[in-house]
Amino acid sequence: MGAALITDFSKLPDERYYIRLLFTDPAMRDLYADWEGVTRLAIAQMRRHNAANPGDPRLTALVDELSAHHPQFRQWWADHEVATRGTGTKHLHHPVVGDLTLDWNAVTWAAQPDLQIIVWTAEARSPSSDGLQLLAAFTADNAARTTGANAG
Repeated sequence: MGAALITDFSKLPDERYYIRLLFTDPAMRDLYADWEGVTRLAIAQMRRHNAANPGDPRLTALVDELSAHHPQFRQWWADHEVATRGTGTKHLHHPVVGDLTLDWNAVTWAAQPDLQIIVWTAEARSPSSDGLQLLAAFTADNAARTTGANAG
């Protein structure tokens, strides 16, 4: 469902940074109704991670890459906003099922608080819930067709 909802991360290069996708994948700009707000929050969360991990060479390389190629990133990084992950709402314009309003919660493991899983949910019996069910069915149908085509 994550691949169907956002993108298939398994088809991306090894360094699968969400923030890089926000800047480099045009589909992300179309997907998020508030792309700027989503992206600014991701940068603020990245800055928090940077503060907790000073000198991390992968993070430094990512900041350098995005700064060199994306003026908006450079400007927003320079704002020095810091945010933690917790909860929120995302509004999506999904290309298959249309508009979705999804709540998200960050689940953190106490032993490694930098590792988080983001769980997205829709209000029960809402148009967004219906959209997710439709997307699940669409994804299952596509998987069955692909499996069937590969078997023959």
